Amino acid sequence: MNLCFAAGTMIATPEGEVAVEALAIGDRVRTADGRDVAVKWLGVQTHRAAAVNLPLPESAQPVRIRAGALGGGLPHSDLTVTADHGMVIDAMVINASALVNGDTIDFVPLSELEDSITVYHIETEAHDVILANGAPAETFLDAAGRAAFDNYQEYLDLYGAEHLIPEMRVPRISTARLLPQAIKDRLAISQRDHLAIAV
Repeated sequence: MNLCFAAGTMIATPEGEVAVEALAIGDRVRTADGRDVAVKWLGVQTHRAAAVNLPLPESAQPVRIRAGALGGGLPHSDLTVTADHGMVIDAMVINASALVNGDTIDFVPLSELEDSITVYHIETEAHDVILANGAPAETFLDAAGRAAFDNYQEYLDLYGAEHLIPEMRVPRISTARLLPQAIKDRLAISQRDHLAIAV
């Protein structure tokens, strides 16, 4: 999966929060530092869970971040993102899967997944930090390209060819073992949790 939000994720805009699936190209979203930036493209990707041999690899499982799990009351309500989606904590972009603690942050159980899962990505002109259910989260980064999205042709019709987005200049952490101990302690993440999940 690409870096995406589940349907129902509430995105901060100048007019208040809007469900990610209700956004449109040209709408403005609010960044974590208070700027308003335009949505360049809203990518849609549908995954058919029934067609995947179980168990799903972690990279294909959504991660649910419970309300308040990141501290400071954030997110303000349960937030579901794809495993590689980056949450921004202490000026670092951290993949959601690296934050799994088996309790307040965990992979969505297979029994709860629908036969098809639709996720949305928000592309802005730059790789930026927006607010999803109040929590800082990255916008789309085109490391894997856009061809896997259901509406890829729309992007080509609009822009003619894929355009690279420079990654923001902050550290990125993709696995729990690279997390600073302070974050592990704060979010109750242990290496044992990740070893158990990987089995």
